[in-house]
Amino acid sequence: MLRIGCIQGIKLKLNNWFLIVLLLFVLAGLSSKIILLFSAVLWHELAHAIAARIAGLKVREIELLPFGGVAKIDCLSEAGTRSEIFISFAGPAASLALAACCYLAIPMITTWQEVLLFYYYVNLVLAVFNLLPALPLDGGRVLRAYLTSYYGYKKATAVTIRISRLVSAGLLFGAFWYYLYFNEINLTFIVSGVFIYVASQKEAIITGFRTMRILAGKKAKLTSRGLMPTTHFTVIEQLPVQELIHNFGPNEYYVVLIVQQDKLKYRGMLTETEIWEQLPEKGLHVPIGHFL
Repeated sequence: MLRIGCIQGIKLKLNNWFLIVLLLFVLAGLSSKIILLFSAVLWHELAHAIAARIAGLKVREIELLPFGGVAKIDCLSEAGTRSEIFISFAGPAASLALAACCYLAIPMITTWQEVLLFYYYVNLVLAVFNLLPALPLDGGRVLRAYLTSYYGYKKATAVTIRISRLVSAGLLFGAFWYYLYFNEINLTFIVSGVFIYVASQKEAIITGFRTMRILAGKKAKLTSRGLMPTTHFTVIEQLPVQELIHNFGPNEYYVVLIVQQDKLKYRGMLTETEIWEQLPEKGLHVPIGHFL
């Protein structure tokens, strides 16, 4: 990873995948287009950063990827689904706006038509590609945020990762089909398909750590504000704890009432914090009644 500068206290870095794409541009004789590609990606990511600051979050750095980037935003996982959806949509919206400006300017500025046309396509592709429902793209983050409201962060991430792998396979199949019918290798499809697969695997690895960060963020909010929206679950004591925590989301604190299976008599109550603290010792497959 290569650090290239800083804007308004936000560090800028080039991901290795971006360096590979730049090399491919040079090999294809498109070195004059590199600055345009770089500026389009930077514009896309700055939109995410501005949206994050509007949402009251701190942006530490921006890592530029071939088809967008990753804005490292503090406490994004704890910010809530609405904030994450707003921040994720900001990038594609900015790219579409820039593509529209280029499209409108093409007939008016005749001396720069070729440059404007290229910039139009770059921003359009950047927006459309990032709306694919695959992590770590913006569309994948929006999908995960939406599913989190129904299934909890961990299960939502697992579902989104499965969809990401299908998108990756689709892009690689598209490259294969393109070669069969046009006898040409589509490097864009190949690089993006491999990138999405590798990046989604990374998301799968760090999901557990982010889940713990979400809990830490809830505790901090509860401590500082003194109150927090709460959701209650009533579960039978034989329910595996894994099935319960899949329903935990980032926006509310959870209190669990445990009852007997046959008579549904009250057995006890656990807070979300108590469950997470005992989880490393007891494991995911233990019935929730054993946590009392």
